[in-house]
Amino acid sequence: MTSNQSPPSHFYTLDSIRGIAAIIVILNHWEFFYYANDTWVHNGFDKTALPFYPYLSAIYNNGVAAVDMFFLLSGFIFFWLYAERIAKRKINFRKFIVFRISRLYPIHLVTLLSVAGLQWLMFKNTGHYFIILYNDSYHFILNLLFMQNWGFEKGASFNGPSWSASVEVFLYFIFFIICYLKLQNKKWLLFLLIPVGVFLQYYYTLIGKGMYSFFLGALVYYLYVWMLKENRVKKYLPALITFTVLLWVLMFAEYQLSYIRDIWMKQYPHIFHNSHPESALKVFDLGKNFVFRTFVSPSTILSLALWETNKGMLNKKWALLGNCSYAMYLIHFSLQITFVLIADAFHINRLAFHSPISLLIFFLILLPLSIGAYNYFELPAQQKLRDRFGKTKSSDAGIAEVKVPT
Repeated sequence: MTSNQSPPSHFYTLDSIRGIAAIIVILNHWEFFYYANDTWVHNGFDKTALPFYPYLSAIYNNGVAAVDMFFLLSGFIFFWLYAERIAKRKINFRKFIVFRISRLYPIHLVTLLSVAGLQWLMFKNTGHYFIILYNDSYHFILNLLFMQNWGFEKGASFNGPSWSASVEVFLYFIFFIICYLKLQNKKWLLFLLIPVGVFLQYYYTLIGKGMYSFFLGALVYYLYVWMLKENRVKKYLPALITFTVLLWVLMFAEYQLSYIRDIWMKQYPHIFHNSHPESALKVFDLGKNFVFRTFVSPSTILSLALWETNKGMLNKKWALLGNCSYAMYLIHFSLQITFVLIADAFHINRLAFHSPISLLIFFLILLPLSIGAYNYFELPAQQKLRDRFGKTKSSDAGIAEVKVPT
C-alpha cells in the first residue's frame, strides 16, 4: 500500500524534547554544588536540600535517564537523515564526518579550553579541582580527539558532561559502517546491536548505554516508517498516545507511591533466598531504568513524530530550545565552576547555591548565553568548517542544516 503521508522536513517536536532533556540533565547536575570539598561521593549529601525539591525530586533522582533519550533521538534522526544517503553513496565518509564534527566540535573545543582554565584557577585557589578529577595533559589530548570516553580514560575529565558527545562520535563510526555496507535496513542486525549494548554496558557503562538507546532509536524510526507506508497513523496514533500517557502516569505514580517497589521488596527475599535489601533495591532500579529506556522513551518519541507528521509541520519556535541544547549542555559545567570561583573570591558562603534564587539566576544566565553561542558562534563556525572542508553542494544544504540531537 502506498503511503499518503511523508515525514516532515524537520521534526520540531523532537527538537523541543531535546531541549527539555538538556534542561533536565543540567538540573540533575545542580547537586555538584553540594559535595564537601567539591569531591563527588555517592549519597554524599541530603538531596532534599536541593532547590524546589518537592517539585523537582523526580528530576533530581532520575534525571540522568534523559541522556538515554538523547541517544534514542540520535538513532531515530540519523537513520531518517543519513542512512539511505550513505548507502546510496550520496554522502561519503568525509562529508559525513565534516557535517557532524562541524556541528559538535566548535563549542566542544571552546568549553574544553574554558574548563581547563577554570579548573586551573580552582586548583590554584583551593588545592583541588571541582568535581572532575582528571584534568591532565593525557586526558586533554583524549578530549581534543573526542575520545575521552572510549575506554582509554582513567575517569571523567575536563568538561565531564561531554562524555555523551564522545560516545556519540564513537557511534558515528559504527553507524557509517552499517550504512556503507547497505545493512541499514537489516532489522535483525539492529535488534542484535541492542543486547550487544547491554553486554557492553556491563563492562563499560557509557558506550553500552549509548549503543543500546541509539539502535533502539533506529528501530523506532523503522516502526515510524512502516506506519506511514501502511497508512496506519490515524488508526494507531490515538491508541499509541493513550498508551504513552498511561506509561508516564504509571511511572510518576510509582515514583510518588512506590507501590510496585514495596511489593517487589517484600517478594524478593522469597524468590532469592539469603538476599540483601540492597540487592533487591538495585535490581528494582535496574528494572525501572529498563522500562523507561525500552518502553516509555521510545513510545514518547514515536508518538511525537507521528503526531507532528499527522498534524503537519509545527512552528519553528519549537526548535529554539533544541537548537541551543548542545550549547546549554556543554556550557553549564563551565558556568558552575565560574559561580564557585566568584563565590569564593567574594567570600560568599557556598550555602548560597542551596537557594532557589541561585538556580533561577543560573538559568537566566545560561539560557541567553546558550542562544547567543548557537546563533553567533556555533552556526558561523559550522558553516565555515563545511565551506572549508566539506565542499558541500547546494543539493546537500538541507542535509547540512538539519539539527541532529547530540
